[in-house]
Amino acid sequence: MKHVRLPAFVLAFVALALFGFAQVYATEISNVRIVEVTEDSATVKWSTDVNTDATINYGLNPDVGVVRYPLFDKKEHTLTIDDLDPSTTYYFRVVSTDEKGNKSATAGFVFSTEGDDPTDATERIQDPEQQAVAERIIDDLDKVTDPQAIVAIADKVKQVAQDILKPPAIIGKPRVTITGDEVDITWTTDRESNTVVHLAPEGEYDPNAADPYTITQGDPEERTKTHRVTVIGLEPSTVYHFKVSSTDSVGLKGESEDDTFRTKSKVPLVENVSITRIQETSATFNWTTGGVLAKGLVEYRNLRTNVVKSAGIPIFATRHSVPLTGLEFGTRYTAVVSSINEAGDITSSKPISFATVRDLVAPEISKVSNESTLFPGEEVKIQTILSWETDEPSLCQVFYVQGLVIADEADADSLLPETNPLTSHTQVIVGFAPATVYKFWTRCKDEAGNESRSEDFVLITPIKEKSIVDVILENFEGTFGWVKNI
Repeated sequence: MKHVRLPAFVLAFVALALFGFAQVYATEISNVRIVEVTEDSATVKWSTDVNTDATINYGLNPDVGVVRYPLFDKKEHTLTIDDLDPSTTYYFRVVSTDEKGNKSATAGFVFSTEGDDPTDATERIQDPEQQAVAERIIDDLDKVTDPQAIVAIADKVKQVAQDILKPPAIIGKPRVTITGDEVDITWTTDRESNTVVHLAPEGEYDPNAADPYTITQGDPEERTKTHRVTVIGLEPSTVYHFKVSSTDSVGLKGESEDDTFRTKSKVPLVENVSITRIQETSATFNWTTGGVLAKGLVEYRNLRTNVVKSAGIPIFATRHSVPLTGLEFGTRYTAVVSSINEAGDITSSKPISFATVRDLVAPEISKVSNESTLFPGEEVKIQTILSWETDEPSLCQVFYVQGLVIADEADADSLLPETNPLTSHTQVIVGFAPATVYKFWTRCKDEAGNESRSEDFVLITPIKEKSIVDVILENFEGTFGWVKNI
C-alpha cells in the first residue's frame, strides 16, 4: 500500500491536541521554528527571555530522545538533530533551563525528514478489519484543510481513546530513596506516560481538601514506562505525604495511593577546629558545626598509656568549646572531635595531635564593663558593679583611685582578691561619691602563676538628684541673697 504523508500543518495541529499546551515556567520560550530539514537532520531555532541552556526532546513518537547544549549563556538557540531516518515523521519539543534551575518546555512539534516513504505504521495493526479502517481514515485526513476540522477530529480521537483505553497502571509501590537533602522517587507503568510527584508536609496535608498536596515536581511532558523524580527543596527531618501520577498522551491518568516518608536531618560539620589554652594538665577544643544544631564530643587518647577518655557538652549548639582536664604534664595526645545532630548523625574530624606543656601564658582579660546605681536618701549611696572575663580560670583583684592621675600604684585602693579561680568575674564597690570620676583596673593570675594587668578604665558615678526644696531655695537665692543663710 502506498504511504500517504500528512501535510505539516495537519501534523502540527494533531500534535498540539495530543501533547497539550506548554507548561508555564519561570523561563519564557518563544519563536520556535524549523529552519532546515534534510534526509538525516533537522535544525531548530527558538528564543528565551533569559540566558538558558538548550535542549530538544525528539523521537518517532511522544517518547522523545534528547539533544542538548549544556551552557546557560544564550537567549537565541539553535540545535541540529542528526542521524535521523529519511522520510520519517518526528515529534519534538524544546526545553530551556536557566542557571538557577528554572525550566520551561514547549508543547509538541512535528516535522518530516526528506526522502522516500518509510514503511506505513498501519502495517503494525494486526486486525485486518481495523487496519482497513485506519488506512481509510488516514486517506481521508489528507483531504482535510480546515484547521477547525482538524481540532474537531483530534478531540474525537482523544474521546474515543479515553473510552477504549484504561489509565496507565502504576506497577507496585513507588520506591523512595533518601540521599542527603534530596529524595528520589521511582516507579514503573504498563505504558508510556508522564512523570509527576505530588507532595505536602504533614502539617499542611489535608486529606479532606480537593487537592491535599501543595508541591508538584516532575516532567509533565515526559513519555516513559520507567519514571524517576529527584525531589529537591525539602525541609530536613520532616514527614511528607506524597503520591505519584502518570498521564498518557490522551489524558488518561493513573495515580498511586497516598504514602509518607521522612527526610533526613542536616548532617553537622566539624570545621574551624582550634585548641586553645594548652597547659600542664588541660586543653580546650573549639569548633563550629556549619550552622547545624549538634552536641559536641571530644575523644582523646594518652599516647603513653593508650588510655582513651572523652569529654563533651550535652547541649545542641552551633559553636562548641570543650575543655579537657586531668591531663598528664609533658604527654602527647591524639583527639577526635565529633558533632552529633538531633537524629544521631555523627560527623568526626581526623585525629588531631597535641602535647601538654608548661603554662607560660598569662590570662587574657576582656569584656570589662561597669554600671553604677545611686540610692537616694538622707545619706546618698553609690553601688558600682564591675564585671570582666578571662580566657582561663584566674584569681583577680580590682584596684581603683579617685581622679585620673596616680603617682604610684601602691597608693591605689583595692578590693579583696578572689578566692576561687573563675573565667567570669563580678565585683561590687560601695562608697563611691556621686558625680565623681574614678579610674580602675584589675590584675589576674592563673593557676600556673602567670599574671596579667588590664588597661585602665574610667567611670563617672551618677549625679545626686535635687529635691524640690533644694530647687526652690536655689531660685530664691538668686533673687534674695539672705536665703543662703537659711
